[in-house]
Amino acid sequence: MGVGVLLYELGIIITTIVIWFFMTRKGYKNVTRKFIILFLGVLLFEIISEPMWLNTGFDSWAYIYGDVTWVLTLGWVNAFMLAILAVDYFYRETSEKKKFFLYLLFISALVIPVEAIMISAGLRGYAEFLLETMRSGIVFPVLYLPVESIYAVPIFCSLILSFYKYVNYLFDKK
Repeated sequence: MGVGVLLYELGIIITTIVIWFFMTRKGYKNVTRKFIILFLGVLLFEIISEPMWLNTGFDSWAYIYGDVTWVLTLGWVNAFMLAILAVDYFYRETSEKKKFFLYLLFISALVIPVEAIMISAGLRGYAEFLLETMRSGIVFPVLYLPVESIYAVPIFCSLILSFYKYVNYLFDKK
């Protein structure tokens, strides 16, 4: 494991801490609960979809199940939380239905370039059976990602976002 990977892992952890402190300082309610719910939602998805992805090259302490890493899970949590914060700030008056699609747009804009970087760095890959289904041959310019992986991101994210929103709703409903 190289120094670059360690810096990447530490960068994700530090980013999580910074977002958490920002939210608590700005008076957001139930910040820790929101992070835990989002972490569990992402982690459940990562475990369920684990055969589809190849997460390699992380330090051994980062892995928790198969090749699922809690650090990468935190990275997804950061992307979701940043998207939620940005949409809720810039589109306060927008309905929840419209915000949902804006969340997906923002999350995708954050995640897709990072996915491309991780794939090019050899930290992330797709399982062979998944690559066989990506038959269009269309590769997104600049990012060098198969188009199928790009349109899959908002689909997968919608599941996690729905989980996060619903579980928070249940807690807030009391």
